[in-house]
Amino acid sequence: MMTFVIVVTFFAVLILIFWVWLSIVLSSVKNKISPMPTSEKVKRKVLTSIPPKIHGTLIDLGSGWGNVAIALARQFPQCQIIGYETSPVPYYFSKMWHYFYKTSNLKLVKKDFFSISLRECSLIYTYLCPEVMNSLKEKFDKELAPGTIVISNTFAIPGWIPIQILQEKDLYNTRIYIYVKNSSNVDALCASNTPPV
Repeated sequence: MMTFVIVVTFFAVLILIFWVWLSIVLSSVKNKISPMPTSEKVKRKVLTSIPPKIHGTLIDLGSGWGNVAIALARQFPQCQIIGYETSPVPYYFSKMWHYFYKTSNLKLVKKDFFSISLRECSLIYTYLCPEVMNSLKEKFDKELAPGTIVISNTFAIPGWIPIQILQEKDLYNTRIYIYVKNSSNVDALCASNTPPV
C-alpha cells in the first residue's frame, strides 16, 4: 500500500511539474516573452529613480512573479499599484506572495494590458521585449497623459527619447530607460537617495 502511495505521489508531482512547465512555455509563446523576474539590483535602482512624493496610480505591465509590484506597493504606500499579468503560473505565485506581504494598496490582475486604459496612471514600469515595446509605443502615444513617467528595464521605447538612462553593473550591464511623456515634468525625476524597502 505504501509503495502504491509513493508511486501515485511521484507521478502526481511529475504531472504538476509538467503542467507548470507547459503553462510557462505556452504563455511565453503567446506573450512573446518569458516571465523573467527583475533582478534585485535592478529593482533597487528602479525604486530609487522614482520621486518619493509621487502619487496616483503606478502600473507594472507584465508584473510576472510580482517582485517589482510588491516592492512598489511597500515603498509608495500613498499610491495605488496595479500589476497586470496573463501567464498563470507567475500570476498565482505573485498572488501568494502578495498575501504574505499584505500590501493593501496593491492589486494584481490577470488580464492583457493592451485591453485596459492607461489614461489615469502616473507611472508605468515594464520589463518586456522589443516586439511588445513596439506595440506599446502606439498605446503610450494615444493614452498616456503628459507628464506620465515610464520606466523600461532593458528595452527602449522606439522613437521616444529617454530623459535618463541608468546602467547597472551586473552580468548584462542592464540599462534602465526613464521617460516622461512630452517631457513636461522632468524635474519630478530627480533621483531619490531614499533606500528601497
